[in-house]
Formats: sequence, C-alpha cells, structure tokens
Amino acid sequence: MDLDTVVARLGANLGNLKSVGAAVDMNAAMEGTVPLPCSFVLPLSESSSDEDLMSRVRQKTLQGFGVITVVSNKRDSKGAAALNDLKTLRVALKNNLVGWVPDATNGEPVHHRNGRLLSLDGNSRLWWIDEFDVNTYWSN
Repeated sequence: MDLDTVVARLGANLGNLKSVGAAVDMNAAMEGTVPLPCSFVLPLSESSSDEDLMSRVRQKTLQGFGVITVVSNKRDSKGAAALNDLKTLRVALKNNLVGWVPDATNGEPVHHRNGRLLSLDGNSRLWWIDEFDVNTYWSN
C-alpha cells in the first residue's frame, strides 16, 4: 500500500491539521519546527498468507499503518484542551479512513485497530498513535 495516498487524503480532508507528513517528517516535529496540530503516517506491520490457485499464487496481505497525531498541551495546566483537540482530530481521522478503500483494484476497506498515548513530552506536546489495517492482494 502506498502510504502517500493516506497522507494526501488526510491533508485534503482534515482542515484542523496544520501539517500532515510521513515518517521522515517526524524529526522536524520532534525538534519543534512543525506547527501543531500535525499528523504523520508511518508503516507498522505486514503479514501475508498464500492461496495456491493451480500454479498461480494469490496472496492476501494485511498491512498495518499508524497515524501519529501531535497536539499542543500549553493552553491549560490540566491538559483538558489538548484532550479535546485530540478527540476532535481522532473523530475526523477515523471518519476519513475507516471504510475507505485506498486501491479498489486490489484492496479492501481500512479498519481501525487501536489507539494509544505515545508521550507527553517536555515541550508541552501530546503524542498519540492510531493504528489501522487494510487487506491488499497480490497475484502472479
């Protein structure tokens, strides 16, 4: 699966994000040079199974990818504003990805797997990852 299609979809549909990038853009976010809120798409996992179809091989591949969302935690001392911002962004993220078929010629709809806190860093940023799965197919 081409994760650039996920980046493009989120960039076009999530107007609340100031930046959407790929894993390679995360260094800039860690250094604090990317405006918040922002998200980053990265590959997480891949597992395949074979189906031998009389000298043809068809593989179903479950591909996992993550979307890391970073929000500012500076507006209040308890972090409630950051949690509200995160909740709004996560709802929009799921609405844009769950059920979407990135490549109808060889894939199925995207499913949300789980989400979890990654970090509350020293720069008052909350880092969250949502993990998604999509089945794709390849045959020779």
